[in-house]
Amino acid sequence: METRFEAAKSAIDGQERQLRELGSEIWRNPELGKQEIRAHKILTAFLREQGFEVEEQFIHPTGFHASYGKKDEGTYHVCLLCEYDALPQLGHASGHNLVAEVCVAAGIGIKAGIAAGNKAIGKVTVVGSPDKEGNGTKADLVNQQFFKDVDFVMTVQPYMANISKPLFLQVMRVQLKYEGKTSHASCQPWEARNALDAAVLCYTNISVLRQQLKPHMQIHGIINNGGLRPNIIPGETEMKIYLRARDHIDMAILTQKANAAFVAAGKATGCETHFDFTENPYSALLSNTPMADVYQRQAESLGLQFTGDVDLLTTSCGSTDTGNISHIVPCILPTFAIGTDASYQSEAFAEACGTEEAHNASILASKAVALTALEVMSKPELMEEIKNVSRADSPTAPLTLWP
Repeated sequence: METRFEAAKSAIDGQERQLRELGSEIWRNPELGKQEIRAHKILTAFLREQGFEVEEQFIHPTGFHASYGKKDEGTYHVCLLCEYDALPQLGHASGHNLVAEVCVAAGIGIKAGIAAGNKAIGKVTVVGSPDKEGNGTKADLVNQQFFKDVDFVMTVQPYMANISKPLFLQVMRVQLKYEGKTSHASCQPWEARNALDAAVLCYTNISVLRQQLKPHMQIHGIINNGGLRPNIIPGETEMKIYLRARDHIDMAILTQKANAAFVAAGKATGCETHFDFTENPYSALLSNTPMADVYQRQAESLGLQFTGDVDLLTTSCGSTDTGNISHIVPCILPTFAIGTDASYQSEAFAEACGTEEAHNASILASKAVALTALEVMSKPELMEEIKNVSRADSPTAPLTLWP
């Protein structure tokens, strides 16, 4: 196994300059979800050069599938989930340029490790999954039966600390619309039903509701259409609301409370209330404990230090569509520190994701991912433990039902 480990680390080191440029190129050219044309092109070209069998435009126009090796009886298939979309105005404030860099680097390392031994241990696949910051596409991978022959899944997230089992919440997204009646704000305001008042009341209702919510129940939103002109009382307004919770039971309670807040605002202003939950809700992440323990041990062997800060360990890192996959396949999504205390998804964090320090952290994280995968693939008893834990955890129930 040590031979495989050394081969993996050497392969990643050998491509460090190219990997740095790949991550930097994506960082310098941020693209929104399902528009990641440049990132798709450079990632698939690089993986093809490294000897992977690549399928472009996999399921989605900016998705891809890159594999090496073969899964036979007694061998295993690991999948790395690569993300590369950016945020409006903020660019790569989620650090997906680094996620792409880590997954590609880890793929190269695992490929070298597979080839280094005399005994076949399996297959590695890097899957490009667009639009994580939008409506997500990983559920589409599930619905296409992609994970039927995958044994375990890994990906990462840049953050302010190294955490092997971070907290990712369920999320439901709501498109909310109020319909009233327009009128001139000075001439005949009494003829109007003010849809902006409805939106403002809804936002106020939500703000008041937060006081009575459990710590990991969250509601946040924006008014994305507040009207046309100050002298026209708005007859239509729109809001985008996110609901988050730790499990499906709390989500059901939160949804009921939120629905009451939405409807009450419409009734108070005489407006009609319309709301729709978007497709592909994200389930809470089920981090596989045995696999996470292996990752932390391998990362520590490379010099990474994991936080013991209770606040960081119990604070939500947001939500991810990797959570959906974690309910059907053993999965981990550790965070790795990139040398900044900047808030996640802030301008300062976006800036930090383009630094040399972030690149160096990505290389170390990719080695930890590769070594973890190779250890799991080399130890059938460990793989069995991982699968047993995953089966025991799965009844916690996702938001989505899989075929």
